[in-house]
Amino acid sequence: MSDNGDVGFDEATLKSMCRDLSLSRMKTHSCIDDIKVEETEDFGKKDETGQWLSLIFVSSHAVKLNFKCQFYSDDASFFTSKALGKDIKEVTKQNVDDFVKEYCNLSAGAIKQSLEGSGLTSLISLPLMTRGSDDVFFKSHPRKDKGPLVYSDSWDLVHSGKALTCHIYFEIYDKEAFQKIILNAFGADQEDDGEIDFF
Repeated sequence: MSDNGDVGFDEATLKSMCRDLSLSRMKTHSCIDDIKVEETEDFGKKDETGQWLSLIFVSSHAVKLNFKCQFYSDDASFFTSKALGKDIKEVTKQNVDDFVKEYCNLSAGAIKQSLEGSGLTSLISLPLMTRGSDDVFFKSHPRKDKGPLVYSDSWDLVHSGKALTCHIYFEIYDKEAFQKIILNAFGADQEDDGEIDFF
């Protein structure tokens, strides 16, 4: 959804591409082929016990964004166990943290690659891990004055009743350059599974 009116491009296409990106990276990272994308509930309304959050930032002069993966330990342990080929009882919290942070890094790294493929110099942070309740410190705030164009979306990646919640948030400072990034995505090589490699 857009937090700042019409952002000047097809939001449905952007939404689809962002979700496809996150899904393809998770399928590869977790070694699970039949993960599904579903609409997310408001994560903030869920029980905070056991909630964790990993996030990463990408920035260029044209766009700044953050990508977050919010999860419960039990759910993330399931995905981690599949990736590591371990019994879920053998998965440690460090295994889970490393798995989710690397997933965020893979997704944001693809974003950075697309920015640079469109001729923009960009920076990427290291992925962070914190408590789910700390999300309040990373939420966007509506702007009353003229600010950057804003786009955000949330969705779940689901398999066998386990879910990881993804959030993406863009602040777009150069709409023309951002549209070039989208056009570059359509010209980019597609993944082996036929999905569009947006970033």
